[in-house]
Amino acid sequence: MIKTLITPENTHVSLEVPASFVGKQVEIIAFTIDESVDESVEQDRILTHYVSQKSLEKDWLTNEEDEAWQNL
Repeated sequence: MIKTLITPENTHVSLEVPASFVGKQVEIIAFTIDESVDESVEQDRILTHYVSQKSLEKDWLTNEEDEAWQNL
């Protein structure tokens, strides 16, 4: 993976890729920095997932739940 920041001086941008990329599909995404997702927001989403998981374990990881789902 290659990640870099540029400030274009016109509407044309040239990109060099490593030799190992030749012959392979390469995805190129361009957006302005103010359009990107704030990393702290993304980190909060990940933390929320883990906190929710601990909370839900209390209800989901029970013998009753195991019995209810055993035939699926």
